[in-house]
Amino acid sequence: MMLTLALTGACAAAGPIRTISTATPVMTQTTLHADTPAPTPVNSPRPGTASKPLPTEAKKTSDPGPICASVSEIPRSECEALAAFYLHTGGENWIMNNEEWVNKDIWLQTNTPCSWAGVACDEGRVTEIVLGLNGLSGEIPPEIGDLTKLTRLDLTDNDLSSVPAEIGKLTNLTELNLAFNDLSSLPAEIGDLANLTALYLAGNRLSRMPEISKLTKLTALNLAENDLSSLPMGTGNLKNLAGLNLASNNLSSLPAETGNLINLSELRLNDNNLDGLPSEIGNLTNLTGLELSENNLSSLPPEIGNLVNLNNLYLSGNHLSTLPPEIGNLTNLSELSLSGNGLSSVPAEIGSLVNLNYLNLSDNELNSVPPEIGKLTDLTLLYLDGNNLSSIPPEIGNLVNLAELWLADNNLSTLPPELCDGLTGVVIPPSLCAP
Repeated sequence: MMLTLALTGACAAAGPIRTISTATPVMTQTTLHADTPAPTPVNSPRPGTASKPLPTEAKKTSDPGPICASVSEIPRSECEALAAFYLHTGGENWIMNNEEWVNKDIWLQTNTPCSWAGVACDEGRVTEIVLGLNGLSGEIPPEIGDLTKLTRLDLTDNDLSSVPAEIGKLTNLTELNLAFNDLSSLPAEIGDLANLTALYLAGNRLSRMPEISKLTKLTALNLAENDLSSLPMGTGNLKNLAGLNLASNNLSSLPAETGNLINLSELRLNDNNLDGLPSEIGNLTNLTGLELSENNLSSLPPEIGNLVNLNNLYLSGNHLSTLPPEIGNLTNLSELSLSGNGLSSVPAEIGSLVNLNYLNLSDNELNSVPPEIGKLTDLTLLYLDGNNLSSIPPEIGNLVNLAELWLADNNLSTLPPELCDGLTGVVIPPSLCAP
């Protein structure tokens, strides 16, 4: 199972690291992981701990009236909305050792709300609240709707259980991050936030989503690690999406409308129950990363060959027994993972993937490898372990850039000396080249 990220992501790159034979390298997180989120990140970074002086412990405050009555830098209604937010989300128990609190004031302890931790203002109005990983709990109060100039609301990594319908009044929001909370539902009014460009909801308990057809400005959508069995209604309208993360849900199929998302560059669908892909997936010709590991796919549509801009394709842990020859059209691929399937052969067209540097075919049922594999001269990592190979083609000797060639758990006893001479220190296990 792939460990991420994203839709928030959203979201750094990690090269392939060999730990077990079914290992899949982590996809570059440019658009998909909430840790994600880079161009239109799917996941935003979680705050670190601060090294500068931090505020002292908050005093108990049940009546913010006197403070808000003396506030002049923002409207009193906005001060009272902040106060309600503090009181309804357990403000007295907030964690104060994060970046947002460095050189900032404790909420409700001064009459200058724009200096309160995590709050930003512009022209006398509250425009941002950023309180990720701060120990917030309970319900966001309806008064949040009075902060009508908010453009960013980031409450990731807390323990919030409810969002009010009044959030629909925040029509200036461009980023809403509620990832990694305890939300089981969302109000329909989320669908009215037509200026959103990034919506991060990963790591909750959502089994359904409100309609999002109006959110046509979205470029990043992260819904990973929920309980969704279908895409939100209106997803096909989001033609500006660049990153979509639906990993770790309960999806068994994709609607044909997925093919409308023609600006997608990264799509994560790993760890679902997909048993097929619509032919319309071939419309997503701007995809550079496609993650489909750990599903129930038994075949790929030939239209997969239309995705000529793909750099990374991960298909580990499915039920594939064959690959379409159109796979050879993906000449920009640098990483291809097919481990843990039921492949008995690989098409000769794989020799066209001349930009591959990582190829994982471990734990399949391969009886042979096509000689065309010798054309993949950029390969540095080749995994063929856990198959039924009794020989390998001599053309593998052409792979002069190989750093690791994994061949364990096959029917091999030794390799030809002439092959071993060109692969010194590369073959694993080394005993296959023992004198």
